[in-house]
Amino acid sequence: MTADTAGASQPRAAMLTVALCFAVMVVEGFDIQAMGVAAPALGPELKLSREVLGQALSASNIGLVIGAIAGGWLADVFGRKPVLIAAVATFGVFTLMTMQASSFEMLFAARLLTGLGFGGALPNVMAIAADVAVERKRGSTAAMMFCGMPVGGSFVALLSWLGYQGEWRPLFLIGGIIPLLLVPVLWFAMRETQRPERGEFSVKAAVPWLVAVPVGVAFWLMLEQVGRMPGAGSVGGVIAPWLGGALGLLAAYMIVHRGALFGGGRATASVVLWVIFFPTLLVVYLVLNWLPTLVAAKGFKADASLASVLFNVFSVVGALILGPLVDRFGLRWPITLGFLALIGVLIGLAQATDYVAVMALSGALGFFVLGCNYAVYGAAASYYPAEMRGRGSGAAIAWGRLGSVAGPLIGGYLLQGGSAPAEVVYAMAPFAFVAAAGVFALTFVRRRQA
Repeated sequence: MTADTAGASQPRAAMLTVALCFAVMVVEGFDIQAMGVAAPALGPELKLSREVLGQALSASNIGLVIGAIAGGWLADVFGRKPVLIAAVATFGVFTLMTMQASSFEMLFAARLLTGLGFGGALPNVMAIAADVAVERKRGSTAAMMFCGMPVGGSFVALLSWLGYQGEWRPLFLIGGIIPLLLVPVLWFAMRETQRPERGEFSVKAAVPWLVAVPVGVAFWLMLEQVGRMPGAGSVGGVIAPWLGGALGLLAAYMIVHRGALFGGGRATASVVLWVIFFPTLLVVYLVLNWLPTLVAAKGFKADASLASVLFNVFSVVGALILGPLVDRFGLRWPITLGFLALIGVLIGLAQATDYVAVMALSGALGFFVLGCNYAVYGAAASYYPAEMRGRGSGAAIAWGRLGSVAGPLIGGYLLQGGSAPAEVVYAMAPFAFVAAAGVFALTFVRRRQA
């Protein structure tokens, strides 16, 4: 069945859908970055070491990988609207559970389950953007939706910069209640954009999922070995079985849904999209975790949070400028050049010593890395037919979020190995180049959706 069964192609309904998805992204962006602001007070209160706290911070990204796998698939089975609503309710409930955490185990579980909701929402918003947008406005539509994430992140970063010294729990109270208030609004106001027919469950169809068990165990054991290496302790321990399980599920997902991902001439597009999403999200999360550290190391500790505010604010500007440029000129030159410019910004930021230059380059970093990322979101889903769009988007999001897990781990490994914060920034440049090459290659891939 093709899209717009409920009339979401009508301009007014489409704009309402964009606004609602923007609101979802705002609350998701708020909650994702709230953990970073809460961590300095949360860690000592729960008596968590830096390494253990890092594992708790990574839990939501592991849950996000699993949620993206499930959310994209279920959206193609049951429709975008019910799965998006369930995802928003999930991260709202478990954000409130984060507020009640009194131990590492409870905190880890709360963040893992919150990540499931984050992951379920993202591929749905990505698919909805492609569903409601006309071809000539696909980039700007996705940009308008996804720039809600840095808007939400900006509120959190602003609280930190203004010297928020209160209890960390109110952040999660806000981050939990607002999504739950948004659920009935989505239920009554949002229209379904794609309502595919539900397939029947069969035991035979479930068998390939068993691949996840041996693959997940193999990755678990490998991660435990890696965790024993000097400086890589955060890879092992509690995080290893969960990350191994996520990798096993992703492998099984690609086998089960090989028709959607690789059939109809889509194999090249799928692989290239994953090559773009993994390094892009790796850079994004390296920046989110280490930008304040870098700014503080340059002697501007009091304004380290201001750099994060500028990063978020200018990422919105980047999305709103680069999205329409993609609509007008195509993906190739605006985004390829955007990622190449990102390399220059990273090198400049690593070398900068002047206050104004550091703050300006922090904003430019957000402009290019998230502006380019959101523009690619808009294009990615269009490489899949409407009835498979959720599965294609889910795989791309999952690969990207593996990058978001890897980013902080790489940064931590480099710092523990004696690298200066500026050297961590230099380490991001090759990943930006891979993303640029991937975008350039993607523009030569035909959208063969039959």
